[in-house]
Amino acid sequence: MRPNCAICGQDILKEDDSEEHIISRAIGGRRAVRGLLHVACNNKAGQTWDAELERQLRPLALHFGVRRQRGRTPRMEIVTTAGEALLLGPGGELSMVRPDINRTPSPEGVRLQVTAGTFEQARAFLESQKRKNPHIDIEETLASAQVRRSYAKGVVQLQLGFGGEQSGRSLVKSALALAHHAGVPIAGCQDALSYLRHVDGTPCFGYYYVGDLVSARPAATPLHCVAVEANPKNGLVLGYTEFFGVHRAVVCLGRGYEGAPVRSVYAIDPRIGEDLDLSVRLDFEAADIEAIYDYRMDDAAGRQEALGQVFGPALQAQQAAERDRVFKEALDYAWVNCGAIRDAMLTPKDMARIAQLFSERAAPWIQHVAGVSEDAARGQAKAFADHILRTA
Repeated sequence: MRPNCAICGQDILKEDDSEEHIISRAIGGRRAVRGLLHVACNNKAGQTWDAELERQLRPLALHFGVRRQRGRTPRMEIVTTAGEALLLGPGGELSMVRPDINRTPSPEGVRLQVTAGTFEQARAFLESQKRKNPHIDIEETLASAQVRRSYAKGVVQLQLGFGGEQSGRSLVKSALALAHHAGVPIAGCQDALSYLRHVDGTPCFGYYYVGDLVSARPAATPLHCVAVEANPKNGLVLGYTEFFGVHRAVVCLGRGYEGAPVRSVYAIDPRIGEDLDLSVRLDFEAADIEAIYDYRMDDAAGRQEALGQVFGPALQAQQAAERDRVFKEALDYAWVNCGAIRDAMLTPKDMARIAQLFSERAAPWIQHVAGVSEDAARGQAKAFADHILRTA
């Protein structure tokens, strides 16, 4: 017996079967199933439902540095509280939206001084110029480029809203895909099928934040999770979806189930693409589902707690990594330029010079993070360098 497509309801033939990712590949999903969607229906859902899900989750995907199977998460334009237009990249890295070009007359014609946010951006600009000026040596120009780091004056405010018809259909499709993978007949998931197949279908999910349904949740892990449970005692086929540990929803896939009990969980850490071994509690009754649909299990404090569990630690880790990078780069620069003789005992003059050079390079980061004046930042950097030199 041929399977029916979960979206159009028609038979799926071998030649028009497709791989449907349980968790969208665009946000780091790996596992896929067959016999659920036609190629055309899969493509259409990917370009609409999944695309909207990815768009809403992109700030988190970039903040956490999601590792996708194919391609990189596209950078997105953001505006800081100081009105700076910047591009948010993987790991929370910020760069210029477009190159800044300064043209000055010279005896040879016009001299261009270009400031770009990334080497990729600089290369794209040079390639556009080379079409007009074939003599430009792109590799030589990039090799001579000066690398400077600066920090945003304002604070980045990410828009973390989630929901709506398109992304809602995507999350229901994820739960249905796992149910299919676990052996639950999709014909018994009529609530989900009605929602996916009809434009005016009734949503069959609601947000859940009054407790944690994931047992022994790994600390500080922005996990993705899809779970299903088919229970013949109450006839419910339930699902659960969670993205980045933040957006959590309970799904009722179907009612009147009479088959064998089924439980299945698929969870991953999207930062590294590795599976997680988790257990999810879905012991709800019909009355609980109605309460979830009625937003009685959606709690603002619970949402904030879920966000804080993953967002704060990730931000601290990013700051620690940037601090280590800045301090190492500053110390290397100071050693190279201090004038000390290699392998010789450092003189007090050498040590003072090293501390001065270190503070010049490290002070901008300290000023950015601590919110202090330039002089205070230089003082803190110099004190740190003095401590390193005394204890080395």
